Amino acid sequence: MERHLPTLNAVSFLLFIMAFAWLVPPPEWIPALAYLAVLVLMAKFLYERLLKPNDPEFSPALFSLVFMIKMLGSAARYWMLDLYGRGDAQRYHQAGQEFAQSFARLDFSILGATSKLGTKAMSYLTGLLYTFLPVSLFGSFLFFATLAFAGGVLFYCSFRLAFPKANPNLYRILLFFLPSVFYWPSSLGKDAWIFFGSGFVAYGLVKLTRLNQLTGLFSMGLGLLLVGLIRPHISAFMILSLGVAYLPYFIRSVKNPQHLLSWLLGMGVFGVLGIYLLQSGVEFLQGRGLDEFTEEGIQEYYFQRQVSTFDGGSRFAPTIVLGVGGIIVALVNVLLRPFLWEAHNPQAMMTALESMFWLGIFVYRRKIFFQRLRAIARDPVVAFALVFCFIMILSLTTLGNFGLLARQRVSLLPFLWILFA
Repeated sequence: MERHLPTLNAVSFLLFIMAFAWLVPPPEWIPALAYLAVLVLMAKFLYERLLKPNDPEFSPALFSLVFMIKMLGSAARYWMLDLYGRGDAQRYHQAGQEFAQSFARLDFSILGATSKLGTKAMSYLTGLLYTFLPVSLFGSFLFFATLAFAGGVLFYCSFRLAFPKANPNLYRILLFFLPSVFYWPSSLGKDAWIFFGSGFVAYGLVKLTRLNQLTGLFSMGLGLLLVGLIRPHISAFMILSLGVAYLPYFIRSVKNPQHLLSWLLGMGVFGVLGIYLLQSGVEFLQGRGLDEFTEEGIQEYYFQRQVSTFDGGSRFAPTIVLGVGGIIVALVNVLLRPFLWEAHNPQAMMTALESMFWLGIFVYRRKIFFQRLRAIARDPVVAFALVFCFIMILSLTTLGNFGLLARQRVSLLPFLWILFA
């Protein structure tokens, strides 16, 4: 493939220029080009300071290709928004302009009247972006796509550090060339931000457990805060997964008296952050209909969410997770649907074909999967990936719409591929 990279780069660049000229009105070209200049500098930083030191074999030509593909994915998301004429990104764009005007005057009183977590936080972030860069919907799409791309680079570096002897080609393909990954988290929206923050969590965990660097705690904490800003419940899921995965490793590590004080100090800070994020996650769910944090309350909320998302042309009957059989069905529904015969439009067909590709990966790499499972008690990276994927799969069974499912399950895929790549 290496010898074809110059041609592929030229073709992808030409396609992006054509998409830019077609999608962006001429009056908005200058603001959009300002974003492009910033994003090229961000990409250069990612390659030279992060990717190249962790994988010297990752050539600049290949990096340029995967970055251009991400930009094309962002252009495709923008085109879909323009085609349908409505979407969450437009709301963030409009609200962000209002917040930017207040931020530019150093007036932050507007923040006190609204909730600071969840969907509203995306408007704050958009306003912060428009405070420093020109107002441009297309430019904001490219910016958030680059943030998601940065998360992907962090995931890839995490994999290389965690499994230095493993062949990275499969993980590289799944992370940078998989349609759902370069398409869904490539717009002004929560998915790109979650992908960005999750990359910090993965990278911090690997730095802490593989390199014994306490700076990994900072990376994990930063990632959890970024995720918790938009989806506190996912941040809470990560905290629970980290607790399950990290406890055996921590017990073994503190046997060295020289490191005991630093470990306890770091984990104390991290524990305070974890408690705050868990509380934020519970409060966020309560604000969305979870009346009480009991078994009955959780079941009621679960069924309420299933009913509320059972809407639109892509709706399907959600999974009832009861017993082992229900969990198996949940795994199939979340990871492999829609099936080919359930796809009634081009987007659904692409998702269905990709799901069949995943099934082939699951079967072909099953030996690697079982090999990783055997190391779960001594490898916190594998343990975290497994526990987090399981919790996320259970949470996604509340969805009754293929579009929502395809978009929201992207956040677990980089962790899932750690178990198979």
